[in-house]
Amino acid sequence: MKTRAFAALAGLLASMTCAGGAGVDRAFLDGLLRIPSQCGDEPQLARVVDYTRDWLTARGVCCTVETNDVGRVALYAATTPGKVHDYLFVSHLDVVVAPEKMFEPRYEGDKVFARGACDTKGNAAAMCQVLVNLVGKASVGMFLATDEDGGGRGIRTPQMMIDRGYLPRKMILVGDSAGEAPGQLFVAEKGHSRIQLVAHGKGGHASRPWALDNPLPKLMEGYHRFAAAWAAQETDTNTTWRTFVSPTMIEGSEAVNQIADRASLWFSCRYISVEDLERVKRTMIETTGLEVHVPTGRLPLVNRPDDPEIARLLQAMKRDLLGGIVEGRMSAATDASYYVAAGVKTPIVIFAATGGEPHSDREWGSLSSLDDYTRFFTRYLSFRQ
Repeated sequence: MKTRAFAALAGLLASMTCAGGAGVDRAFLDGLLRIPSQCGDEPQLARVVDYTRDWLTARGVCCTVETNDVGRVALYAATTPGKVHDYLFVSHLDVVVAPEKMFEPRYEGDKVFARGACDTKGNAAAMCQVLVNLVGKASVGMFLATDEDGGGRGIRTPQMMIDRGYLPRKMILVGDSAGEAPGQLFVAEKGHSRIQLVAHGKGGHASRPWALDNPLPKLMEGYHRFAAAWAAQETDTNTTWRTFVSPTMIEGSEAVNQIADRASLWFSCRYISVEDLERVKRTMIETTGLEVHVPTGRLPLVNRPDDPEIARLLQAMKRDLLGGIVEGRMSAATDASYYVAAGVKTPIVIFAATGGEPHSDREWGSLSSLDDYTRFFTRYLSFRQ
């Protein structure tokens, strides 16, 4: 009796696993990682799109390659024909520049070490497999960009796809790297703006400072006044979910013995609201007295806190994914920002399979986590029709 009971249980577990469909195709993932599709390398970016399209098309997925105004390509794939589907996966196939060895995947147990393993060819491979598993069974589209990590030329490919009508009816699911915070469904994302603080003066040979007007001390003094004023405004120091203004780069003279006519300090501003960005600009202008350039940049992602689509997805992830998933908020920027800027009304969330150290020579992704996400989304999206 016990033997039959255990056999029945084993059969049930096996059927539940099979219900999620196939996990990530290891050979396909390995091929993706071996293509050095570094941002700005047009031939390799076209190659990785062709490789992905050919693999999907051979398995019955509908594919379209779109080209922007200067020849940059992007891929749209779907389980059924057309441009509009219920759910839209979004990810990217370009990666940051890496040494040649990073495009030779190295496998150690459950981990694969390679550029793009977690940012974000691994997630893209999982999405591709979900589409294969759901061909003709669900309404799911996927957009894969080739200019997320930099190297954009002309109209950025997410904007191009939005303008050409590739949109969802119910939800956008962005697959990207979570850095050091796996196991989260991100329901909000900070905006990002590059800010420039500029000081002017009169330059010349550094041996005659009395005859010149050095802009660099003005810049340094202005920065310190701004930093003190901003710190005084920021009372919430116990959380990462607040606006940060980080100085990152100084531009000045071209030589040590030269005083420049102009010096500038660049900031990376990660902001949680447009109002906060305006507050940064106002504080910088008022405290420094210098020239300030603050473009809006990438807008923050803010979903309705009671959105039913997000609630259902989060509940299912907590229940069905190993270890459970918690609600999170992302400090980095993803292509979700283009859909926010376009005024897309559907909820937008960001997920990431387990991985670590993106953009470094130690970047890695978890093979079992990719399988888990593939099977989860196959099951979930098949029931959401």
